[in-house]
Amino acid sequence: MTARPGDPDPAPLVPARGRWRRRAVAACCLAYLIAVVGVWLLLRLTDRWWPATVLAFGPRWLLALPAAVLVPAALLGRRRWVVVPLAAAVVVAWPVMGFNVPWPRLVGPGDPQTGTPAGTPFRVLTLNMHYSEVAPAALDRLIAAEHPDAVAIQEWYGSSQSALRSAPGWSVHATHWLFLASRHPIRGVEVLGRDSKGKQALAARYDLDTPAGPVHLFSLHTASTREGVQRALRDVRETDDELQANSALRREQSAYVAGRAAECRGPVLVVGDFNTPPESVIFPEVWAGYTDAFAAAGWGWGYTFFGAHTGVRIDHVLAGPGWRCGGCRVGPNVGSPHRPVIADLVWVGGGPE
Repeated sequence: MTARPGDPDPAPLVPARGRWRRRAVAACCLAYLIAVVGVWLLLRLTDRWWPATVLAFGPRWLLALPAAVLVPAALLGRRRWVVVPLAAAVVVAWPVMGFNVPWPRLVGPGDPQTGTPAGTPFRVLTLNMHYSEVAPAALDRLIAAEHPDAVAIQEWYGSSQSALRSAPGWSVHATHWLFLASRHPIRGVEVLGRDSKGKQALAARYDLDTPAGPVHLFSLHTASTREGVQRALRDVRETDDELQANSALRREQSAYVAGRAAECRGPVLVVGDFNTPPESVIFPEVWAGYTDAFAAAGWGWGYTFFGAHTGVRIDHVLAGPGWRCGGCRVGPNVGSPHRPVIADLVWVGGGPE
């Protein structure tokens, strides 16, 4: 057909190569979103299926790298598709990497000015010193600045050098593995286990005489999965049995401590290095009656251990019935690959009598 004067110009034909490039960008964007949603769902099987366990302890931030390529590619090729890699990046940053928004604190009851529930306050600091044989000044400064009611430290071989041993107003109990300093009198101590690799974990119960009544504080360190995960990241062959055994051991250790905690009456806190990320099935299976202080009142990723190019939240403060969480945060580096966890709790009553 011959074009007549005044007819609009025909739409330009898109070269076949350009069409295929745009389709490829769209397909990659969609595949990326599907993949990260699949990873998010897979994480729910942590400590039930060993590939999910490796993923939970691995460098999840690597999943954000494709967005750095796909977002510019979509802007240049198929602009309307840019929302897909952006949505995938949000999934990576939020549920996959574990960014926490403290919904219970935002919508729960509390003081209208501070958001803190009314009751008897109690601040606890917990930290794994990772077999350190020194007493770092940074830790002393942190304790002086935060004014915790109780300091529970695991694997601190240098605790004999702690300034808290001679500081006025502190009650201290220490073994070669566990250290507990309290501003309230320590009325009783029971060592439950002496080895983080044993069936009873490295654990102790401390009975503190506080204005809220006797507070039963459990400090523990369960078996590490670090070496098994690192071997799996290098070579996935013959690692499944080791990782499954480690998951089973940590579950058994948690169940033992949870059983001993269930024997207590009144306020119960369980703190320390669980070597277990929050996605693990161990938490709903064993610790269902407890509140994770960071999940309830902390902002951000809250990673407490850094190593092998990644961070993971494996140190926790769990509060039994009758506690409310006013705030929780991860402290600075004080000389350990672990970071201290500081939780502001309020005893409002209602625990087992």
